[in-house]
Amino acid sequence: MNKADSSLGFFRKIQSDKVCVFISHKKEDQDIAIELGKYLTEQLDVDIYLDLFDSELREAVSVENDAKIVASVINGLKLSQVLLCIITDKTRLSWWVPYEIGMADNAGVKIASIKTKNIDDFPSFLKTKTVLNNLTELTEFILKNGKYGSAFYSDQHRDSLLQRKTGSLNQYFE
Repeated sequence: MNKADSSLGFFRKIQSDKVCVFISHKKEDQDIAIELGKYLTEQLDVDIYLDLFDSELREAVSVENDAKIVASVINGLKLSQVLLCIITDKTRLSWWVPYEIGMADNAGVKIASIKTKNIDDFPSFLKTKTVLNNLTELTEFILKNGKYGSAFYSDQHRDSLLQRKTGSLNQYFE
């Protein structure tokens, strides 16, 4: 479920017992964010917050209501237990990604970043958090930080999930 979809209703949002992952990305990387969101929801059975599907945020952007834009991002973070930052060569040009990371850090949300192919370096402040180098590490991280924590985690379960269809994610990640 994408918790950014306000049509789902408030009750459904707070009723879900799944972990919610806030996907932080540069606008130009939205195709990667969408594919990653599909993988997280369809294969790893977690909820996501993806700004592209937040109707309140889209409306705030269309009328240039800065206060509502910020409020939408904060609400997305409040729904989430994990922020997953997609690191590409474009990320360093973003004004919003560092803001989202800072707000998540202040709110006690777990922070992880996943590097796309050909990314060797990224900001020091992200190096102090969980760094994921490939889909295997992402899958393991989500499973260990999921609904049951690491209590039911196994490499065998991780590997079986990775053998399922990962869509076009392999073109972006190791």
